[in-house]
Amino acid sequence: MSANNKTYTIDQIALAARELREAAGADPERYTSAEVASLLSGEIEILRHRGFTDERITGLISAFDIDIKPRQIERRSRTPANLIRRLLWGRLNRARTHPGQLQTE
Repeated sequence: MSANNKTYTIDQIALAARELREAAGADPERYTSAEVASLLSGEIEILRHRGFTDERITGLISAFDIDIKPRQIERRSRTPANLIRRLLWGRLNRARTHPGQLQTE
């Protein structure tokens, strides 16, 4: 497999994002319940296809100390990759920073 076709798990990406922020001395990124629902929409749909109710799904998410309600995981298509990138690497409404400058909250 060529370098261009190599794939990475979300766990690898999340670990890299956390380590890069820590190396830069930046605070951890924080997300609202709606953003969490967007980020997990693919996994939520897999669980639905396997017969999980929205109540059970939100119960699973709540086990990670994330306060989320069934109405917050409304049915939607998978979150577009560019939205995930924007959520992971900066808020949609943040002011622009100079290249190479990591913005903290």
